[in-house]
Amino acid sequence: MVEIAVLGGDLRTISLMNTLSSYASRMYTVGFNQKEVGVKACERTLENLPYERLNAIILPVQGVGTDGTVPTLHGDPLKLERSHIKRTGEQCLFITGVLTPFLKAHVPRKVISWMSREDVAIANSIPTAEGCLRLAIENTAHTIHGATVFVLGYGRCGKTIADLFSGSGANIIVYTNEDEEGARAKQRGFVWRSFLNITDDAYEADVCINTVPSRVLTPEVFQKMKSTCFVLDISSAPGAFDPDVAKAFPQTILNVPGIPGKVAPKSAGEILGKATIKIFEKEFGHET
Repeated sequence: MVEIAVLGGDLRTISLMNTLSSYASRMYTVGFNQKEVGVKACERTLENLPYERLNAIILPVQGVGTDGTVPTLHGDPLKLERSHIKRTGEQCLFITGVLTPFLKAHVPRKVISWMSREDVAIANSIPTAEGCLRLAIENTAHTIHGATVFVLGYGRCGKTIADLFSGSGANIIVYTNEDEEGARAKQRGFVWRSFLNITDDAYEADVCINTVPSRVLTPEVFQKMKSTCFVLDISSAPGAFDPDVAKAFPQTILNVPGIPGKVAPKSAGEILGKATIKIFEKEFGHET
């Protein structure tokens, strides 16, 4: 028997729970009601969860705040205390998207991050790229076909984004300082440039999409960009730019991490659910 508790989350979490419903023998939820979940689950509070019996606690993709706050669908966060964690047995896994400092410091159990898994990262790159394309279409007055699109970073998301925009007729310029990534970008027919050149090149961009969690978009870059350039940062903290500084510039500049949960929560949740079942099968030896 596998008993799990799902603490907080967003629309992805509902889809995740639906995927897990055929696997878990008992599922508890905190921060959702039965009507929202749509599958058989026991509604509980953080105080009355049967921590000692739990095989796994599933936390939101964005992890847990520095003070133990757990985001919920309706905006009222939960507060995970160290006293709750201490009640779990040694067999209890903690599963989350981002391994935040709170989890590293206060959870003496095995913590597994979805986003560190190659299968999740690659699958997640598809709704991420589709979300980027949608936002680019909505925030520009020109077609993507024929536009010059900067893709900053050429990791798993960057590759899929570049391919999708290229398939829509955009001219792709990839920025990376990694020789291997640059070689792969050139192999795909894209222009490869170093970040050392981005300030001088910025005037060329019609759309600029950043995937690198580093302050690569400086005021000097924004100054050189066209006023009509659409800038989209999908990276995690600290982000590509200072939000207060960005307000001073005329471009449409958005920071939208976690795009899959906003544009395709059902698909994103299914990806997480399938990965979670694989984790359970490996850790507990149970099969569906």
